Amino acid sequence: MPRPKLSSTTLVLYLVAALLAANLIATLARSDAPAILPAAFAQNRQQPIAGGGGLFVMPAQLSGNTWGAYLMDVDRGTLCVYQFFPGTRQLLLVASRKFTNDTRLENFNTSPSPGEVADLVDKQAKGVRVNNPPPPDEVKPPQKDP
Repeated sequence: MPRPKLSSTTLVLYLVAALLAANLIATLARSDAPAILPAAFAQNRQQPIAGGGGLFVMPAQLSGNTWGAYLMDVDRGTLCVYQFFPGTRQLLLVASRKFTNDTRLENFNTSPSPGEVADLVDKQAKGVRVNNPPPPDEVKPPQKDP
């Protein structure tokens, strides 16, 4: 018994279905793809960082339309910032800082202080309510001028 001949429309539909299946398989087989159905591919992605041997480079967005890179030398304790200038197509050093002394600071420009946080933790452990709600505002009648 001869097989019925497939129309060109049917062949095209089978081809589209095969391509869609191949696309689905390729998407699910990506090495950085989370399990079955991720919320969005942009989530849970770490910024690209390259380095080794104590020297690390990471791309940076320095402002709304300004790009560059951070360079950190862990062994020397320095952080450098480079900015890319598209007009001249150059990457220039714009800042550098030795951070070894910065990491020795314990309480600089912070609020609450570590001591205050320790007190709050102690109060919490004792069951004392730390953030009591403020009393309701009293409605005072307007004062009349004498």
